[in-house]
Amino acid sequence: MYNIESQKEQEINRMVTILQQIDVSDIELLTRDANTLLMRKKREEMEGGSQKTG
Repeated sequence: MYNIESQKEQEINRMVTILQQIDVSDIELLTRDANTLLMRKKREEMEGGSQKTG
C-alpha cells in the first residue's frame, strides 16, 4: 500500500513540475480534459453499479 502512495506522490510531483512550465491557457485545457475523464469514470461506475443490481 505504501508503494502505491509513494508512486502516486512522485507522479503528482512530476505533473506539478510540468505544469509550472506551461501557460495558463494550457493548464485550463488540461483541467477541462481531466474533469471530462472524471465525469466519464463516475458515469461508468454508476452504470456498472445499476447493471449489477438490476
